Amino acid sequence: MPNLQLCQAVGKNCPNLRDDVIAVHDRLMAIAKIPCYECTGEMDDTLMGGILSVQRHFMRDPDGVISANGRTEAFLVAWRDKPINSGVQLPGRLSEAWSLVSPLLPQGSACTSGYRSPEDQRRILRNFFTQQYRAPIIKQYGQSAYDAVCIDLLKNEQKALDMVRGVGQKIAAPGKSRHQQAKAVDIGGPSQIDKQQVEVVKLVAKAHPNLFSGTILMERNGCVHFEIH
Repeated sequence: MPNLQLCQAVGKNCPNLRDDVIAVHDRLMAIAKIPCYECTGEMDDTLMGGILSVQRHFMRDPDGVISANGRTEAFLVAWRDKPINSGVQLPGRLSEAWSLVSPLLPQGSACTSGYRSPEDQRRILRNFFTQQYRAPIIKQYGQSAYDAVCIDLLKNEQKALDMVRGVGQKIAAPGKSRHQQAKAVDIGGPSQIDKQQVEVVKLVAKAHPNLFSGTILMERNGCVHFEIH
């Protein structure tokens, strides 16, 4: 990865020191925000376009300035497209939303869910009820109440849903999920980066209010959930 440690600001009406400009050029080229070409060390329209393209991910009104030790520099240094887990579908504008968020997320992040069918949602609910939250559900509601629901999970789906929600896990009913409408994405990763993920999505959502609804949830199962219009 090309080094990027600016001495002074680069961009619009900035000092644009030769070595700084070359470092920005090399980094923008490495992340495919500008085409490959030889840099003279002078700020040009192509470089400015690359800077603005980066800032459009997280700024509603890009200023075209990369300050030394500033936010744009930090995102450029850490810029990486994060993986999409096998089987995850991102139809329509979900793909656009993910492409805006993905390179800004902390290392270890991954897209764990996009579109879900009602049956996908039902499988998740059953996993929560019978495996992931089985112990806390039994502790809160009792073994006999739990076993009564297990007799017929499809018939007792609403009761299973209520119990899962009752132990603190947010989940929509099968057929009513924003995932089913292709309006939601879940981001997974280590629990210690959850807050960073939330802050990134908030920043991107603020920059793109016509795409992001502003609903961002840090869920009990370790996912960060966000929604689009």
